[in-house]
Amino acid sequence: MAVESPHDSGSYILHHLTFLKLDLHTMRISPEADGFWVLNLDSLFFSIVLGLLFILLFQPIARRASSGVPGRLQNFIEMMVEFVDRQVKDAFHQKSRFVAPMALMIGFWVMVMNIMDLLPIDALPRTAGALGIGHLRVVPSADPNVALGMSLTVFLIALWYGFYCKGLKGVGAESLFHPFAANNIVVKIVLMPINLLLKIVEELAKPLSLGLRLFGNMYAGEVIFILLACLTLGSPTTTTGWLVVVVFGGLAALAFCLLLRYALPQFFSKRLNKFWGIWVPLILLISVPLFGKFLPSGAASVFSQVILAAVWTLFHILIISLQAYIFMVLTVVYMSMAAEHH
Repeated sequence: MAVESPHDSGSYILHHLTFLKLDLHTMRISPEADGFWVLNLDSLFFSIVLGLLFILLFQPIARRASSGVPGRLQNFIEMMVEFVDRQVKDAFHQKSRFVAPMALMIGFWVMVMNIMDLLPIDALPRTAGALGIGHLRVVPSADPNVALGMSLTVFLIALWYGFYCKGLKGVGAESLFHPFAANNIVVKIVLMPINLLLKIVEELAKPLSLGLRLFGNMYAGEVIFILLACLTLGSPTTTTGWLVVVVFGGLAALAFCLLLRYALPQFFSKRLNKFWGIWVPLILLISVPLFGKFLPSGAASVFSQVILAAVWTLFHILIISLQAYIFMVLTVVYMSMAAEHH
């Protein structure tokens, strides 16, 4: 939450949209660095940490998995594995030992990257600022370099898999004689450049559409959170203002737990089901209008920000899940297209 800040809205937005950049020519960190030989250190850091999170979470459970009654974490991971396995079987009709694990890794990795967008917009950047780090962006999938880098990697793997399954002759024939085919040799030769051009356009469209879709949606979501935080720029830090932040921030967290309770009911006992299903909605219905009615004018902007941010957060949960799912499914589809003979 942006309860107070010495900057205007333009400076605040620009600050939150600036990466922690390392210029490889000078080996200096500079927000003005630009060009090919520039690394976004924050995107690299969070991408690696979240990738390690996938390994540290899934690998021990996979090793200790038993045929008995599974624990809740093992049950959750088994659900994710079965879900991804069904998607792969529906879209990929070849035999492969690495497509399903790759889809699981990509889907979970993109998901946890996207979830970083649900953190309070100033939480980690202000912590980094206290440690002397001037800029920090915590959503790797909102970085076009990360999104396009992942999509380009998927494209190269699919390209290699096409050569592996069909060989150089099969890929060459597919590129030169499709989609326009002819029996006459002269017509075939005339159509070869056209078929090759269409094939190149088709292949280049895959990584661009895959990466830009993910980047566009996550960047837009990040910008909306920043704009909502601008509602309280320059507002005084009063006791009432902080009380509103604490109360409605807590209510937003409870609303998220309520959504989680209905999405994953097997993680909650019967007593918790009763609590989340009855008392939490009742608290929300009573406290929100009551608190908003008696708010002093100094905390009105804070109230508006928390309510709007909570609503957008609940909607954004759907977006981040859908984008991770689309990225995973399209990866499997591209692998299937690379393996199929035309």
